[in-house]
Amino acid sequence: MKEFFENFKYVNRDMPKSTKVIYGGLAGLMLIFLIGRLIKTPTILIMIGVLMISIILHELAHGVVAYLNGDSTAKLMGRLTLNPIKHIDPLGMLLPIGLILMGSSFVIGWAKPVPVNYRNFKKGELSVFMVSIAGVVVNFSLAFLGATIIKFFPALYMSNDIVHMAIGYLIRINLILGIFNLLPIPPLDGSKILWSLGGEWIKDLVENLDRYGFFIIIALSYLGILWKIIDPVFSFLVNLLNLYISQG
Repeated sequence: MKEFFENFKYVNRDMPKSTKVIYGGLAGLMLIFLIGRLIKTPTILIMIGVLMISIILHELAHGVVAYLNGDSTAKLMGRLTLNPIKHIDPLGMLLPIGLILMGSSFVIGWAKPVPVNYRNFKKGELSVFMVSIAGVVVNFSLAFLGATIIKFFPALYMSNDIVHMAIGYLIRINLILGIFNLLPIPPLDGSKILWSLGGEWIKDLVENLDRYGFFIIIALSYLGILWKIIDPVFSFLVNLLNLYISQG
């Protein structure tokens, strides 16, 4: 545990002190809420664990595909690893934990973006497309893995409440992460996918929106529009997975 906190402190060593105080306060409140909720619902830990693994694998996929396309930046910076310390973004992890603790039906989070140098890519825009979509492919693959377990190992899925909940949450959260990241709003993967496929005016539009992207996402979420965009696609994909599971 001591090594965990030392590594965490080192990775975030450049963070301003005021930010550290804010994050520390939020973390303290989260811990208090977490302890209270854990007493009532210990399965919350499983949900948080599944979420963290899904987010980390999403970012790791970007780095691996970037490396395969000629950019070793992520590898040189030690980001091609499953070590969560290398990927954790404090706010990106505190936000979803807070949403889970509050019982929110919509949970989203993020890890530190994997560093990528587009100038190193072997295939230009095609490489940008492949790297950008890699994380989404991993999320949908994890959801499909969960559905496959239900299809071929129903006894395992129904073996106990914890396994049942974990597999169900694996499917749900990865579908949401995949759909969310496909939205063409910077800095989400969908904006980079759109950039790689579009003409010059599309590229200019995406680049100009980059500074406003986070505020657009927050506004859409606050107004309830974000889930209205995600929900129809989510329902469609759930129906597809149910059809896959039910087929003999």
